[in-house]
Amino acid sequence: MANSVLVLEKLNRIYGEGEAQNHVLKDISFSLQQGEFTALIGQSGSGKSTLLNLIGLLEQPSSGELYLTGQQISQLHEQERTRLRNHALGFVFQFHHLLSAFTAIENVMMPMKIRGIANKQLKARAQELLAKVGLEKYAHRYPTQLSGGQQQRVAIVRALMAQPALVLADEPTGNLDSQTADSIFSLLRQINQEDGTAFLIVTHDVNLANRCDRQLVLKDGILERDTRVKKE
Repeated sequence: MANSVLVLEKLNRIYGEGEAQNHVLKDISFSLQQGEFTALIGQSGSGKSTLLNLIGLLEQPSSGELYLTGQQISQLHEQERTRLRNHALGFVFQFHHLLSAFTAIENVMMPMKIRGIANKQLKARAQELLAKVGLEKYAHRYPTQLSGGQQQRVAIVRALMAQPALVLADEPTGNLDSQTADSIFSLLRQINQEDGTAFLIVTHDVNLANRCDRQLVLKDGILERDTRVKKE
């Protein structure tokens, strides 16, 4: 477990009681190591969103254990879980969720400013990250002045501000045209390889999933397959 960013042990999530009970996730067990680039695949209703919510510490499992950066989540208080989520995890969604009233660099800095970190220190890192994704010239533009791909790049930078051990990406290319989607995926891969950040990416795109190192396949709440992707 030494290099494990994430460990799941027989994780279950059940909603409701009695005849209305819905067993959404059933004994899910796997681990992610530092720097792994993994796709999470499954049809709608397979439990992917619920699993991401559990890993993202937005929900708690009905049973089983989850360890994030070595910390046993069931032993943490809500405030401790919130702190761990903010420090260890980054989130990228299909829709960028940028705040329209703020510029690109202000959106990037926002999660860290909420923590009370000095603005000058934040600005330097935000500018560095925006330059890394080719957006240094767009730092002071508002979301409505950016293309869909540029907005998603800003969202990715925002997720990286806290230098997370693991980034959870929920259909990060699902709202983009194929060329822009390929560019965004390549950017995620570049960050993974350069910084050693682990990624768990939900995607319906088989071609993108095949470019990951590993594929986790959910079916009816069960981890049906866990395979390494063979590279040509």
